[in-house]
Amino acid sequence: MEPIKIGWLGACLDGPGGGYDKIHRMAFDEATQAGLLDRPYEFVLHGENGLPNGSAKNATDGFKCLVDEGCIGVAGAYSSDNAITVAPLANELQIPLISWAGTERLQGDYCFRLGNGDCGGDAALVVAWLVKHGHLRIAVLSEISPNGEEYFRYFRTECRRRGVSIAAVESVSQSPDNLAANLDNLRQVNADALVYMGYGMLAAKGLLRRALDDLAWDPPRIMSTAFMWYLMGFDKFEGWVGIDQFDPSNKLAQQFHERYVARHNASPPMWPNAIPVLAYDTARVLTEGLFRAPILSGPGLKTGLESIRFMPSATGGAHTHIACAPYEHGMFRGDWLLYGRVANGKLEFEGLFEPWE
Repeated sequence: MEPIKIGWLGACLDGPGGGYDKIHRMAFDEATQAGLLDRPYEFVLHGENGLPNGSAKNATDGFKCLVDEGCIGVAGAYSSDNAITVAPLANELQIPLISWAGTERLQGDYCFRLGNGDCGGDAALVVAWLVKHGHLRIAVLSEISPNGEEYFRYFRTECRRRGVSIAAVESVSQSPDNLAANLDNLRQVNADALVYMGYGMLAAKGLLRRALDDLAWDPPRIMSTAFMWYLMGFDKFEGWVGIDQFDPSNKLAQQFHERYVARHNASPPMWPNAIPVLAYDTARVLTEGLFRAPILSGPGLKTGLESIRFMPSATGGAHTHIACAPYEHGMFRGDWLLYGRVANGKLEFEGLFEPWE
């Protein structure tokens, strides 16, 4: 039999044979052993080089290349700007795209979201944390980016709903000229806490850490799921609380780690953190969709994905599950977003969202 071809658009992260490629293959091998797949599989990896550092054309050309190679499903276009760019093409070519994007603008019959965050959900959780800790007058570093703009729109509404006052806002690009000056303006209003709403490059590149150190400013502070750029080094996120997706009490996450170590005699990249379990769940969702597909084609995989219900999730809290339906393609359910903190160079579990009514 010819193999089922699945494309990874930038999703290889560290290339063929790397830690994430091993995670994806482990999930597919487990599905084969469990009888979910009755024919071989083949992965086609394409380095996306999309936005913000590359181009939109690179992202769309990469998707077309994977389709031309015969892939009937693609995981990737993980950032919101690339998801927005590739989504119309996935719908046109009728090849399901599974993205980690947080934007609500990933739309269409062939667009599925296993969110590595959610622009509206992140904002609600950030404000809930602020209120819980008595931070009712806050300063905001608002980034001009697809995610940053969407985050802030939801964030203002949540602040108004919960009685949180925004004392000052500094709007910055993803490459500000003098971030320390922007933060100093925020420091001078003597707010209760600092909030960062953006895609995350300011933190991932170490710019936020450096600017706070230059100012000797150590406020209570929280950010969106930009927090999960801690993959670039926990030291860059020291002292930050952020929206995360790793719960050490989730038994599926624990079991994933044990099986990965048994298979490769090493832990997944930068373990413990959310991204390896999210990569594992992404591959598991694809195998589940293939098992349920009435025909091994793009439209068939779409139908298979839309029939998933109450699939246990290694990502998120212990009661998170994965489900889908026609016209309902946001796939995580339950406590899939939670709180983490970086302290002393290590990731700590900060807790779950708590009902406030």
